[in-house]
Amino acid sequence: MRLLNLEPYMLRPQYSLPAYILPALMSVGIAFAANANELSIAVQKVPDSLDPALENSNVNQRIMWSLFNTLVTVDYRDGGKMVPGLATDWDVISPRTVEFKLREGVTFHNGDSFDAEDVAYTFSPERLQREGGSSGTTVVTKPFLGGIENVEVMDPMTVRITMKEPDAIIVQRFANYPSQILSKEGLKEADSQEDYSKHPIGTGPYRLVDYELGEHVTLEAFGNYWGEEKAAAEKVTFTVVPEVSTRIAGLRSGQFDIITEVGPDSLEQINKAPNTQSAGGPVENIRGLIYDSTNDILDDPSIRQAMNLAIDRQAIVDSLYHGRTEVPHGWQLDIFGDMFLADRSTPEYDPERARSLLDEAGYDGEEIVYRTQNAYYTNEIETAQILQSMWTEVGLNVKLDVKETWAQVMEDTEDRHIFNGSFTAYYPDPMGQFWRRFGPNGGWAQEDVFEVEPEMLRLGDTLSTSPDLEERRRVFSEMLDIFQADPDGAALHLLTQFFGVNTDRIELDPMPTLYLDLTTSGVRYQDQK
Repeated sequence: MRLLNLEPYMLRPQYSLPAYILPALMSVGIAFAANANELSIAVQKVPDSLDPALENSNVNQRIMWSLFNTLVTVDYRDGGKMVPGLATDWDVISPRTVEFKLREGVTFHNGDSFDAEDVAYTFSPERLQREGGSSGTTVVTKPFLGGIENVEVMDPMTVRITMKEPDAIIVQRFANYPSQILSKEGLKEADSQEDYSKHPIGTGPYRLVDYELGEHVTLEAFGNYWGEEKAAAEKVTFTVVPEVSTRIAGLRSGQFDIITEVGPDSLEQINKAPNTQSAGGPVENIRGLIYDSTNDILDDPSIRQAMNLAIDRQAIVDSLYHGRTEVPHGWQLDIFGDMFLADRSTPEYDPERARSLLDEAGYDGEEIVYRTQNAYYTNEIETAQILQSMWTEVGLNVKLDVKETWAQVMEDTEDRHIFNGSFTAYYPDPMGQFWRRFGPNGGWAQEDVFEVEPEMLRLGDTLSTSPDLEERRRVFSEMLDIFQADPDGAALHLLTQFFGVNTDRIELDPMPTLYLDLTTSGVRYQDQK
């Protein structure tokens, strides 16, 4: 087997600290973190919308944990166990219906009391089926909450939710994104639904005080928070600093307490500094690719199979991540518990078979366009360059097309062939990851990136509705076999989330998720230890 020399294809950014960097930072109006009770966090981007229903992104999830709560809470520090949240108890009345008893004494950030009307509004067609934002809420929420038939207010502190079909994960749906509860009265105080999406009102440990699109988000501790774990800081500011080298410089200078989206190549530099350390690692998310099979090149599954067989995933993990993440066993994670199929292997690497498939398909060097952004994901452009080289080795002609925004990436033109994606396990089940993303209600199927075949639809219906564990395991295995033969994407590795932390000031204990916990469970000040 021929081994690839990856070094020529890898961009290795050098992060130095020139003398002018600190004055430059100050000149863009970023203040040094001086108040011991404040947190300054440098991010690569802030969300375009703060309404969970309008944006599904890592930059939005980073802030959600601070602003909102769900009816049921996932305890990521205890194996993903479901515990009471805004609901103190729940009863699955039938495979289609669940009833929640709501928590008394909860206050929204605007001072209003939480009750069943807020739950009914949160899951109403008024909110979930309007168009707006970057994708429109119908597209964003449909894989999660599109199955809701009715929400009944039984009394002020009891709500009953009925699904259109039997739902194998009926409780889990209300324990995670995008089921964060918003204030109904808050909508009346806003000028419009769109305005409310920029200043939503939740019940979380922090409340929103300032939001400037493309610049910063500022939160402050909410004194009437109901939960046991309170806000760790009086004030938190997420400031956009696009360049990772500038974020690192600000961390080392003491300007920032936390920096996000740190690449593995920067971890040693951060760890060697006397006042900084790295934190984080793999999260419950698969970093992957999506293939648009609606064009004349990639409509042939043999070519997509060949693309997958040409990828040496372990080489990417070793070279770009220094072994600090792993290759998944296909489209699944061990958090699936009883639904995790441990006997399935990691994706196969077989460049010789890839070449044979291309010959059989009659591929003759037609250009395949791979749209990527530069750094939305950690090591995004570096990964794209390595993939391009691997595909070139088997005879594929892949062109990189670097875009600035997701709108440009997703533009529906003939040359939309390959693009990047991530696959968060929002629920500990294939329904929360594989079928959510590749099923008929997923955003990519809705946007005609690919068509879900009838046999997959039949199996997916069983996966979604059956209460029988063994039947669901068998069906999921069949679905993975079909997908392997006719792939709409490629699983690469577990997504990583690395932070840099100013250890002179704080300790950070990240969760294995894209949510950032800024309560006293996640952040501890050094002077309070």
